Amino acid sequence: MEAGSRESESNPTRGGAVSEDDPAKSPPRPPSDPGKPLASPARRSKEETSESDSGRRKRKRVTDSRVLPTRDSASSGSDSSAYSSPLREPKAPVVPLTDEDGSVSYVFTSDKAAVHKYYNDVEKYDAKMARHERLLTSGRCSITERYTLKDTEAVITYAKSVLTLSSYQDGKVMNQCTGIVVEVDAVKNSAVILTSAWIICCKKPLDDWKNKEYDPEAKVNVHMLDGSVVECRLMYFSKHYEIAYFEIPQASQLQILSLESNVEFDQDVFLLARDTDLNLIYKRDKVQLVDPCEHQHNHYQFVHGPIPECGTGGALLDLSGKVVGMLFYKLPLVAFIPSSLILKCSIMWQRFGQLARPQLGLKLGTLGFLGIPRVDFMSRNFNISSGLIVGEISAKCDAEKLGIRAGDVIFSCQKNRVSSIVQLENVLLGVGEKHLEKSNDLSSEVDVEIGVFHVRKRTQSVVTLRVELSDHLEVFHSDLYLPMRLYNNADPKAVGSKGEEAPVSAGGEAEP
Repeated sequence: MEAGSRESESNPTRGGAVSEDDPAKSPPRPPSDPGKPLASPARRSKEETSESDSGRRKRKRVTDSRVLPTRDSASSGSDSSAYSSPLREPKAPVVPLTDEDGSVSYVFTSDKAAVHKYYNDVEKYDAKMARHERLLTSGRCSITERYTLKDTEAVITYAKSVLTLSSYQDGKVMNQCTGIVVEVDAVKNSAVILTSAWIICCKKPLDDWKNKEYDPEAKVNVHMLDGSVVECRLMYFSKHYEIAYFEIPQASQLQILSLESNVEFDQDVFLLARDTDLNLIYKRDKVQLVDPCEHQHNHYQFVHGPIPECGTGGALLDLSGKVVGMLFYKLPLVAFIPSSLILKCSIMWQRFGQLARPQLGLKLGTLGFLGIPRVDFMSRNFNISSGLIVGEISAKCDAEKLGIRAGDVIFSCQKNRVSSIVQLENVLLGVGEKHLEKSNDLSSEVDVEIGVFHVRKRTQSVVTLRVELSDHLEVFHSDLYLPMRLYNNADPKAVGSKGEEAPVSAGGEAEP
């Protein structure tokens, strides 16, 4: 804190200068013998300093009420109208002492009562300073967190649409997460909040491709910004995309945030979420150029974060304040589902009351993330400059039967070029939507046409997959397949589902 540092520079007991030539600074603290001059010892011993500093660090990390005040602590206070005393560092009772060479130093006065009183006043000052440092208004943002007043005003406005939710099973807290108000109905005097289906998930395996268990009957409360708690009603949730909509009664006064369907890699964004005490979590970030891990769904994109678990369901906004994605607590990076998929699911649910998504049985990565030299090689030699790399294939699915193998590249779906996983997911949802326009039967299968570059044969083909439609989680069935090799530091050999390697070029390295 600047005020404290300025005071310590001008006070001898806190390591200030001792020279008479600098009258603006007081002398250092004298030794215990008031008759002897002091060189410049610290007021506290090294052991005391270490203990005090470590205690202060621990207190700041765990109970820093300035940064994360609870609602109770924020509203509590003394009923007394008396003001506290001003924050002033005690003045040391010292007198000048002239040495034989004419230099001046300072020593404590011989008045032991005055010295004793000074020590007591310093203890009180330290305690008061510690209380001052915990004030809500004492902190300043770091250099990397600075933003303009205009930024602050905008974020505070957007934050009014970001709330906290908690769920209960058998009277016990099950989960807590964040939600985004996306719709209000003045006629019904209600609002709709978008959040993660994780709020009602009672079994959460690490692998997103394995079955999760949900409790749609769980009690879910919304914690309003005024401190009130309102029970909300589940409207719809998707197990595969892990999104959920709840209706909040008597809440038409809430502000909404709009969803924006466009988000680009490396785009500037910021995160908004809330912790369990309704404190705002805010961070500037960029959309990362990375693919999901093997245990994560294809449709995830990523930002650095971090966020706590209760930040799941939070908003990812562009710089104009539009929601471009919803956050998920994942490791090692924070995941988000793009708003384009959320909007597609929402429209399908509003029209048909269910979601229909073709399940291809493929784990995919982005060709463009392999690196420019490899993409250039494929573009020059095979006219493939964008697409999705097949990382792993679900056992005995139609794609496997038709000869698609790990390392192959999907460059089109339903005659639409695809360069990102989100583009493919939007096309697949479009297939499901067209099916529901004709029939509500999800037990039937649909044809999905994909363009494939077979990396081992160096040939292209168009393959029609006969796949299932589902409103549920796509479960992946592994059968001793090798792991995905989708990262820039992966083995340069393209390994197939049966272990085949791509042909080796004249230079001795496996060609892309």
